[in-house]
Amino acid sequence: MTAMYSDRALVIGAGFAGLLAARVLSESYGDVVLVERDQLATDTGYRTGVPQAHHPHALLARGAEVLDALFPRLGTELKAAGAIQADLGSDFMSRAPAGWAPRDPIGLTVHSMTRVTLERIIRRRVLKLPNVSLVDGVTIDGLLHDRGTITGVHGRRDDTAFTDYADLVVDASGRASKLVSWLAELGVHCPAPMIVNGHLAYTSRLYHVNHDLKLDWKTAYEITHAPTTKRGGAVSSVDGGLWFVTLFGADGEVAPTDEDGFISYATTLECQDIAEVIKTATPASQIYRAANLRSRWNRFHKVPDWPRGLLALGDSVVSLNPVYGHGLTLAALNCAELRELLKDHDLAQEPLVFQRAVARTAQIPWMSATTTDLGWSEKKVSPSTRFLQWYARRLFAVIPGNPQVYRSFLRVSQMVDHPAALFRPAVLWRVLSGSRPRAKER
Repeated sequence: MTAMYSDRALVIGAGFAGLLAARVLSESYGDVVLVERDQLATDTGYRTGVPQAHHPHALLARGAEVLDALFPRLGTELKAAGAIQADLGSDFMSRAPAGWAPRDPIGLTVHSMTRVTLERIIRRRVLKLPNVSLVDGVTIDGLLHDRGTITGVHGRRDDTAFTDYADLVVDASGRASKLVSWLAELGVHCPAPMIVNGHLAYTSRLYHVNHDLKLDWKTAYEITHAPTTKRGGAVSSVDGGLWFVTLFGADGEVAPTDEDGFISYATTLECQDIAEVIKTATPASQIYRAANLRSRWNRFHKVPDWPRGLLALGDSVVSLNPVYGHGLTLAALNCAELRELLKDHDLAQEPLVFQRAVARTAQIPWMSATTTDLGWSEKKVSPSTRFLQWYARRLFAVIPGNPQVYRSFLRVSQMVDHPAALFRPAVLWRVLSGSRPRAKER
């Protein structure tokens, strides 16, 4: 059983990471309050605090495992809300630079839904907990501090001063977090963040499903890959009757946001099913673009005078290029680590124990995202990064027609297996030798 250390925890941000943090903290604290900038009482759709919600959000297989542990039968509830269940092998049509990936079942199942649907269902579950409450419409301006300990937050709600106190404050406010500035105001200075700019862009739109199109997949996508494949795209079935279409651009390529330009860009892809959806389906949203996508790591684990009573997780610490879909899963893993550490530690008194765990968990997804993004950079990279980029190019070259290599790649990309699995003898031999059976036509 988890110990009850103290009375009150306050979570800044009631998005995905904040909701999961509140769920975990409800086991250890008598009172947990979520403080959110957006108005949620009447919110039934997209909100300004989650600009990326207009684009697809991938919950990797490893992240789904964490959610199932925190919210039993969540998969059933998601399916009832329209989430599409799909096998990552047989239900996905994937185009790598060298050709089409195998379409064999691999036993890894994911749910495909919009961020709005996922967050709404989890919020409903969390706010049913008797010791969790929500205060929305609050803009946090800073932290309350007493002799090296964070004691609460201050800000504004409806132009009225807002102050709240807690034994533990958790920053889960995401990419827009101002925690570094708040700490600097208290005389606590953080090392400069690590930033890798992938110079990628994506442009997205929702469409109503056209049932006249007889398609044999639930998700179809084509990846970009340095240094030659600068355009890509994806279309996924989501929320029952919708398709989510996204067009990717790298190294200066950007899909237009006008109707004709959006279609024209899609027709340049090898995966013509994406263009077919755009041409024949009825739009269900505007066209949205996010550009200059980057990864940032705030190295809070290296702050020796990190104050007691303060934790940070999710995108507040490590925000990865969203093209690669690590964000939700990394936040879920942070909360799984929080749950485990609270069994043996009073993290309000030992916050660096948690921040170091967050850093360890971030290492592999950070390496994966930034190694790929650095392929578009003209800056000199380390020998280890050059080797990983070289190996990735050879791996993608043998994926078509090679189910074993593709299965290993998918399990690693879904964070189910460690990247070392891609260097096991059976995979390594095929990658280094370039051994690839003749690819079947899709």
